[in-house]
Amino acid sequence: MRITPMKVKSVMLQHILAWCIFILYTYLTNLLVNLHENFLDVVFANLLSIWSFYAGYFSLKMVFVKKRPLSGICCWLTGLLFLFLLRYMYAFHLLALLDIKPYTTDKGKVIIRDSIFLYMRFLLYSVGFYYARKAVLKERQLRLAEEERMRLEKLNLQSEYAFLRSQINPHFLQNTLNFFYSKSMSVSKQLSDGILLLAEIMRYAQVTDDSSDGKVLLTKEVEHLKNIIKISQMRFSSSLYIQLAITGDITSIRVIPFVLISLAENALKHGELREEMHPVLISLKVDTDRETLYFETSNKKHTGPRELSSGIGLVNIRKRLEWMYGDKFTFLVQDEPEFYNTYLELKYE
Repeated sequence: MRITPMKVKSVMLQHILAWCIFILYTYLTNLLVNLHENFLDVVFANLLSIWSFYAGYFSLKMVFVKKRPLSGICCWLTGLLFLFLLRYMYAFHLLALLDIKPYTTDKGKVIIRDSIFLYMRFLLYSVGFYYARKAVLKERQLRLAEEERMRLEKLNLQSEYAFLRSQINPHFLQNTLNFFYSKSMSVSKQLSDGILLLAEIMRYAQVTDDSSDGKVLLTKEVEHLKNIIKISQMRFSSSLYIQLAITGDITSIRVIPFVLISLAENALKHGELREEMHPVLISLKVDTDRETLYFETSNKKHTGPRELSSGIGLVNIRKRLEWMYGDKFTFLVQDEPEFYNTYLELKYE
């Protein structure tokens, strides 16, 4: 859990308020016995109690949290010695300043005895506080984990529902496209090639590798990307300006599916495709020595009517990358008034 300065300030104020209430309670209780009770005497006496409490608490944290028992014991004993000094100054000097009869010099043993008793008593209080706080934090973590689990379950149900709504029986679709392909061969070779290409795209989109690691071969991703570019060119009689550059050995590399595809499709969807001076650029580079993949897209924004975009796709891409690769990737988006660029650097294994 990240601790912010505001959180620290809030906790400090809570502790100060609690001790103020404790001191006031002690003073009012003492008034029932002694109507002439000196308030400053009660305050200074309780400052010694506060010192004993936090000395015990931080010694416990050093033992159980930082796993340094010897340091914790030394810290606790140092706190006890310092308490002896504070009690001595209180008994022989501070009481005189408050016009209260100070201890006599023969009360040294009493000071030591009272100090040890006070220190041990507030050590028990600090132990109780330590475990109570630990229990509260544990309960909070469990509650947050349960809330996150429920949120993920809800998100998963929504994803499954969206998938079911959009799902088309793949066998029905493939059989239909094969039928159209066979019928179109005698009519137009370009049409039949387009149907065959569409069938390949749909087959990959619906039936990816069902592997245990959730990844696919990079060569298949690249093949699918090339098919998308081909069918886009066919739609517009090869008049689109799209440049695809692939460098490095892409064989045997496995990546999470549809991330590169989604970034490329985003560039094709929102980019200006008919300006020769500003083609859509898609670059894939593999550095086998560093086991790193670099993928970039760059496009000039389309100036005509634009398709609505919620930005959910990019958010989903980042979440999938975080889930699969942790901190082994860099994903940047540069959204300028006229141009749009994406950059992905990925450590593959």
